[in-house]
Amino acid sequence: MSAREGDDLRSHAWKKARAKVLATAHLCYLCGQPIDHTVDPRSRWAPSVDHIIPRSLGGSLTAPANLRAAHYGCNSKRGNGTKRRRPPTSSTGSASRTW
Repeated sequence: MSAREGDDLRSHAWKKARAKVLATAHLCYLCGQPIDHTVDPRSRWAPSVDHIIPRSLGGSLTAPANLRAAHYGCNSKRGNGTKRRRPPTSSTGSASRTW
């Protein structure tokens, strides 16, 4: 058996990992907006699972640390890139300018 045999999107391990990520997802990892699990699966707002390190760049298919929930449209737009949204910054602190 090769190292990547069974490592595809039809495998039982992938389906199980995907279900686990989506069961606990509330926000899109890429845009930060809420994920609606009742939306039409063909919609750009449908829930999907994003691989932090893309599989084509050696990322794991099923490792929980490599999976995040995202809208289908956000995930597709990012494609094979590694660009991520910036984490929210704290609003406490002084402004850099006063107007």
